[in-house]
Amino acid sequence: MHVRSVWPDHRRRMYNSNIIAKIADKLEEGLNEVHTLMEAENSKMEINLKHVLEELSISCTKYVTISKSSTTGPGTGKTKLDKEYLKLCQREIEHIGNMSKNLRALVTKNSFKERYKTAQSYLVKLKSLVDDPQHALPDVFLWIISGGKRQAYHRILARDIIYSIVDEESGKDCGKVQTMFLKLPGKRGVGPSGWTIQLPGKRGVGPSGWTIQVKLDILLWLGILKHKKNFINGIPKGFETTHELRNAERPRALPPSVIHYVEKHMFQLRAHVYQARSLIGSDASGLSDPFGRVIAGEFSKTTQVIDETLSPTWDELLIFEEILIYGTSEEIQHDPPTIIIEIFDQDKVGKSEFIGRGMAKPHVKLVEESYSKPKFPPSLEWFDISRGTDRAGELLATFELLEIPSDSDSISLPPLPVAKDIPVYKDQEVKDTGPILPVPRGIRPTLARYRIEVLFWGLRDLKRVHLLKVDKPRVDIECAGVSDRIDKPRVDIECAGHILYSSIIQNAKRNPNFNTPVKFLDVDLPEQELYRPPLTIRAVDCRSFGRYTLVGTHTINSIHKYMYTPLTKKEREAEERRKSLHQLKALDYIENNYLPNTYVVNGGDNNIVENSPLLPKDITIAVGYGTQDPTKKMKTEINKKRKQSIDEDIDDEEASKDWWTKYFASYR
Repeated sequence: MHVRSVWPDHRRRMYNSNIIAKIADKLEEGLNEVHTLMEAENSKMEINLKHVLEELSISCTKYVTISKSSTTGPGTGKTKLDKEYLKLCQREIEHIGNMSKNLRALVTKNSFKERYKTAQSYLVKLKSLVDDPQHALPDVFLWIISGGKRQAYHRILARDIIYSIVDEESGKDCGKVQTMFLKLPGKRGVGPSGWTIQLPGKRGVGPSGWTIQVKLDILLWLGILKHKKNFINGIPKGFETTHELRNAERPRALPPSVIHYVEKHMFQLRAHVYQARSLIGSDASGLSDPFGRVIAGEFSKTTQVIDETLSPTWDELLIFEEILIYGTSEEIQHDPPTIIIEIFDQDKVGKSEFIGRGMAKPHVKLVEESYSKPKFPPSLEWFDISRGTDRAGELLATFELLEIPSDSDSISLPPLPVAKDIPVYKDQEVKDTGPILPVPRGIRPTLARYRIEVLFWGLRDLKRVHLLKVDKPRVDIECAGVSDRIDKPRVDIECAGHILYSSIIQNAKRNPNFNTPVKFLDVDLPEQELYRPPLTIRAVDCRSFGRYTLVGTHTINSIHKYMYTPLTKKEREAEERRKSLHQLKALDYIENNYLPNTYVVNGGDNNIVENSPLLPKDITIAVGYGTQDPTKKMKTEINKKRKQSIDEDIDDEEASKDWWTKYFASYR
């Protein structure tokens, strides 16, 4: 499909916005990586921040060069505002480039947070320069029409698909196959920054507007007629060259309506879905009964339902046996199809409620490649889950796209893990969904035994819930998993499949503290810091007739801050040696009567008044020593004694070692 139309030539505005947008996107991506390292307290964060600032300086210099080059030219139809705005952008970006270059040299361990905040201010400034104050080309709308009615749509900014011979000026989606989700008319669409579009009707509002109406894989290209021959450069290879494609450079030649692909490959998709965290609570209890749905092409599969949790651990391997993909092997490996992951909350009555959606790219393995490290097996990754414009949580998963050989005798696919046993609860329906495969051992994180100790102190400033006071609160602490159902109000702490329940405060108004303050829970947590689940704290109010009401929730994403790592044997020995040296130093001071002391001379009366200050105005404080300052001779003697004591300790250790050696030799 193609559309020809005539518009004023304001491409320069879009080109300028695209260059700045790419600089801002690159800077934001780099700062996000630095932020991840900073949360994990990784020592590489300083090096990464310096690299990000260096890349920013180079990109800013390149922008100034391109914007001042002769290829841009004065342009037809340039207004005075265009010229002044271009000068403003050049001046601001040149300043940002110089400042980032100077800032790079100032990044140290002590000043890291300040430099990181300064780099973030550069990002805010760049984003403010992206949108041009004047219009260029109108946005592009895609509509799905059925029965003469418009059923769903998608809006694309014209600058995102505009073509330019300069790569930095082209739109980010120009000539690329991308996955789009069309939505119902009436859903509030997000256009340029600060703009909101409200289409007629209300069908797109609410959960129905968040679900997928149409999933469309599409390639868009927008450019002037003399550049028309370049639209075929972005089409995935492997198609048959027809007469229309050979004559694409002719201005009057029409693009082909159909492209026939002659090269195709068969793949098996393996979706390793491990766990999710910080999901949106859809039930009245503040929890959800989540399950995941993986969509690949025209196929979809779902995981098991985990009851009452915001951080479910599915630990499932979903297999899509035969997925046909058109194109060359190189094209598929470079740009694999997008995998869609949707998470729902299962309700016992009615339809499942949509929680959020995420997208991922699979790791592609061709027939000629070996399934070995470092590329395979792939590591688990965190994918963002969103609902509309809101953040709905994160998913820990990875996806493999394994090519199936044409020769059925050759075995190139890795073996599958053994199916796991699924526990069945009393009130749970048994569904024959086939064997449930766990995530393979090489991909799933290694677990270690930890103990979570919690000090339940008390609750303060409890607000009314449903116009009623909170009288009998309780706290539950959860950490990524499932839990037993308890029909009393509490504070819950959930972690790795368990919930730690506090005692119930019988009367929060009289005594807001817990009777049993200290509780603990033994759980299995991943050894890798990246995979550790969050800590979810819930406060609920126990009411009459066994009812309980959610008071509030809080999620701690960085549980590693509270992890205690015991010292190794070498570290303990080094710590003991340091303590012994400090003790020897103190003994030297005492033996030589060189111990600092402080005395107070009170010039006032001895009557102590409760409301009077601790140090009256007429008090004198003097600091002195037991004897006069140590002379050079005294210092020399102190050092000699210290060395003698250290040598004696070393000799004792050697003698002790020699005694044990003789003992073991005689024992043999």
